Amino acid sequence: MYDVIIRNGCIIDGTGKDAYQADLAISGDRIAAIGDLAGAKAKKVIDAAGRCVTPGFIDPHTHADLSVLFWPQFTNYLMQGVTTAVGGNCGHAFGPIGDELYRAAIVDTKVAFRVAKEYFKMATLLMPKEEAAKALKEEYGVDLDWHSFGDYIDKCNANGMAGNIVPLAGYSAIRGTVMGMDCCREATPEELDRIEELTEQCMKEGAYGLSTGTDPNYVPGPFATKEETIRMLKVVARYGGIFASHTRNYDMEKGVPDRMGGYHDMLEEALAAGVRANVSHVHTLGMGSNAEENAAAARATLAYFEEMEAKGLDLSYDVIPSPYSMDMTIPYFAAFLRPFVLLTGSRQELARQLQAGDVRKIIKAVIDAGLYPELNSKVPMHSVYSILTVARHKTRKDAIGQNLLAYAQARGEDALDVVLDLFMEDPDMGCDMALPDAELSNEILCRHRMAMPCADGFSSEKDTNVGISEDLGMLPNPMNLSCMIRWLNLHGKARFEDSIRQITGFPAERFGIEKRGVLAEGNYADVLVLDRDGLKSYDETEDPLRYPEGIDYVFVNGQLTIDHKVQLPGVMAGRMLKKGQN
Repeated sequence: MYDVIIRNGCIIDGTGKDAYQADLAISGDRIAAIGDLAGAKAKKVIDAAGRCVTPGFIDPHTHADLSVLFWPQFTNYLMQGVTTAVGGNCGHAFGPIGDELYRAAIVDTKVAFRVAKEYFKMATLLMPKEEAAKALKEEYGVDLDWHSFGDYIDKCNANGMAGNIVPLAGYSAIRGTVMGMDCCREATPEELDRIEELTEQCMKEGAYGLSTGTDPNYVPGPFATKEETIRMLKVVARYGGIFASHTRNYDMEKGVPDRMGGYHDMLEEALAAGVRANVSHVHTLGMGSNAEENAAAARATLAYFEEMEAKGLDLSYDVIPSPYSMDMTIPYFAAFLRPFVLLTGSRQELARQLQAGDVRKIIKAVIDAGLYPELNSKVPMHSVYSILTVARHKTRKDAIGQNLLAYAQARGEDALDVVLDLFMEDPDMGCDMALPDAELSNEILCRHRMAMPCADGFSSEKDTNVGISEDLGMLPNPMNLSCMIRWLNLHGKARFEDSIRQITGFPAERFGIEKRGVLAEGNYADVLVLDRDGLKSYDETEDPLRYPEGIDYVFVNGQLTIDHKVQLPGVMAGRMLKKGQN
């Protein structure tokens, strides 16, 4: 007797082959049989007539490994059909960790603020380990009692999780473990030897590859030289791993956007090391000023990728399937006025005090002194103005949907003055991070054969606030809840079997995830039953933080986890996987 039989479904197996009618049986954590099982019996039977049966979706770019100790339920992923998330991206990772340095997770803002009450920093990444351990325990009840990459995997598995995580080794974590708080410089020859040893240890302990982050604020990643990176990537190549990178967006020496330069650096390193590569969250930010220029930039990016592929590079990339792609949903624009909200006590009080001219002068003096470059209107491309769009305002209806920089320029006013006026009139105003005129360029990037959709998110509930207060709230981005559904509906290829392959078999192949991503006898039973015609995402509605429609059943390692948008309590069937050991 089988544990589960899913009868009468339309099997879309994740390979791109034509769909077919069949039954699917599950025993334990594996797919036991696919075919005509009319005479077979099972403890649970699901009638999937009129429904598609697919592999669980795989998100190739997440930070779920950083949040799974805090929110192991994996709800936001499971509700959209994602049963496996690739973590350890952008150089970020919780393991290994040395004796001196704690490198913050993206989602532990409260821990960072406990350790370093920095008013003028949006995020503090590098902290003394002893102080961070105390804050981590007080805020989340988590004991910082692991050291190696393997230790962290074991801790997460002992704690339990509802979905699967494929861990990459984060290079910033490795570098910080060896170099401690003094990691923002070139490594010495002795340190490079230790970094190489630790990189190899991570690969031996189950890492699926190595990630880097080379944007200036992703310390200490940008301080690794090209030669250092290639040396470590050769280790990754020996173990059959993949190289993923959040490439730099700017040329800091010239002070100009240079996303293509970041791609060039990464792919030349990958080619030199002989390692397969995946470029992280490809977009056209800073590459164009209108829809036509952005579309041209997208095509130029893909032409360059194809050129590198022709040179012998084994290459893919992931892309957030929306031009509205902020890491978080920021309920109030007050979050971008963080130091001044903290100094005055609340967003409402800041708005009231802005009526005084001398308060505005104080704010401008602080910004002119370089303490808060996020609002420096003299260098608008390095500030928030060029990427933020007004999403909500009580009185300035003409501003809604307008890019902050463009809105200020159209009025002939300074961007900082306009922002302070908008906020003073409505301290509840909201903004989205949107790539201006990027709908077409995003679609071009999503449709390419090398592309895989990603959410760039973390495990959470739909209303989890990782900000330090309500005023400075940080909630999941809508893509964290419905990335895969949006992609299937808006950017998927016309042939549904190909669309499913792009989010199942293809990422499994790219990252070397064995026995997942494809429905086949003997593979792990990460299985969905979905209503193709009922798939719906709420990301562009007035209430975007809602779980999507159309995912009827989600099985993780053979256990039913989601039943018609209800997460079954206590089911922790997921695993943090180890390459070659699962």
